[in-house]
Amino acid sequence: MRRFIIITLLLICSLGAVAKEYSIKEIPHVQVENRYRFTSNPDGILSDDAVQKIDQLCYDLRHKAIAQVAVVAVKEIEGDDVFDFAYELFSEWGVGNKSDNGIGILLVEELREIRFVTGYGVEGVLTDALCKRIQTKYMLPHFRKGDYSAGMVAGMEAICSLLNGSELDMGGNDDYQEDETAEITAILIFMLLICIGVPTLLVFIDRQSRKCPNCKQIALKKESARIIHRAMGIRTYEDTYVCSKCGAIVKRKRNDYDSTHTNHRGGGPIIMGGGFGRGMGGGSFGSGSFGGGFGGGSFGGGGAGSRW
Repeated sequence: MRRFIIITLLLICSLGAVAKEYSIKEIPHVQVENRYRFTSNPDGILSDDAVQKIDQLCYDLRHKAIAQVAVVAVKEIEGDDVFDFAYELFSEWGVGNKSDNGIGILLVEELREIRFVTGYGVEGVLTDALCKRIQTKYMLPHFRKGDYSAGMVAGMEAICSLLNGSELDMGGNDDYQEDETAEITAILIFMLLICIGVPTLLVFIDRQSRKCPNCKQIALKKESARIIHRAMGIRTYEDTYVCSKCGAIVKRKRNDYDSTHTNHRGGGPIIMGGGFGRGMGGGSFGSGSFGGGFGGGSFGGGGAGSRW
């Protein structure tokens, strides 16, 4: 009986340890959540340091408008055709810009396979033969030792070394920095307008309220105020002004909220008007995490795959 229980527990543990088979929809698209992330590593196959290094290399390529790169490392995928999976995944993400300069890299640990897919815009430089050479020379030696972090970093460094200074490196900028600068500038301009405009508007309104309709001088002074009507939490006042220049008497009506009023259900005071809704956009400006995404590129049949 004890042996049966032990075997049962071992089976349960082994079932719980089975790696998740990812569908295309289930691969975390980290670029959408944070524009500075390019490496999806849901199973922790790559170290944090490796992910940070790969993200920086990918960002540098995008910053220079050379290529848009997405990297995915998972234990298992649905099906066993890594090329089809990579092609569909990175096509759905739209890796690359309008020049189709996308590069997708997929590592599937359980299948022991690494796969590159390339867009038409980079195939002239990152040829299928060079993709294969990068895999066999820089990545597979590390993978065979189980060091996926070192292999992926070495592969990305080789790709960057090949693309930087190539015909694709034309001094462009496919970067988010310009977007951020524009966003920050717009916010600063908006705040400046608020700081200047609101006081100016208040001064203008005050001057208009003190302008005598008879002599046109800014000389009205309030002499008295009395309540002439109450209804539904609103008090109506009649204010009396006297012009210090010509002596004209001006009467004006205004409404104000009655803080002593409660609704018929015995609740709290009626709230007139409302506050502000959403802020300036739905993003998290200032938090260090900006949403992003790729440029809608597409892929042909370029790239290469290797097993170890």
